[in-house]
Amino acid sequence: MSNRFVDILVVEDNNGERESIVDALQTTILNVRVTAFSRGAEALDFLLARGDWTARLGVPPPKLILLDLSLSGSNAYYLLGQIRSVEPGNALTLTPVVMFTDSRAASDISDCYRCGANSYITKPLNFPDFKAVVEMVGRYWITHNRTAA
Repeated sequence: MSNRFVDILVVEDNNGERESIVDALQTTILNVRVTAFSRGAEALDFLLARGDWTARLGVPPPKLILLDLSLSGSNAYYLLGQIRSVEPGNALTLTPVVMFTDSRAASDISDCYRCGANSYITKPLNFPDFKAVVEMVGRYWITHNRTAA
């Protein structure tokens, strides 16, 4: 990795889980900058440089988005659909989106992939496994995965 920052977006409504995810990514990935939101609408404004985030206009999108399927007051499918429906030339369409959720329902898994998710990972129930999975996901998508952007 170079000395440039790697941006990751986390969308998770559970405060404790969001903080754990951010901490695990920051301790695992060199030169990472994690932006985290609890609501999908805030994340979408950030990604599309709207509202409070207009200063981001022209800034490259994050290299990874970790998105919880079960956002209270938000629709993760809508957020995922918006990310994937932007103009094809927009760099955001190339950003990997990893669903990180409690749901093991086959319908949720297939719906997420149909909406454009790149991966679907079920959250482990105990903290050490949770942290290990977040570290593994971050390492894979930032260090090992190759994208066109």
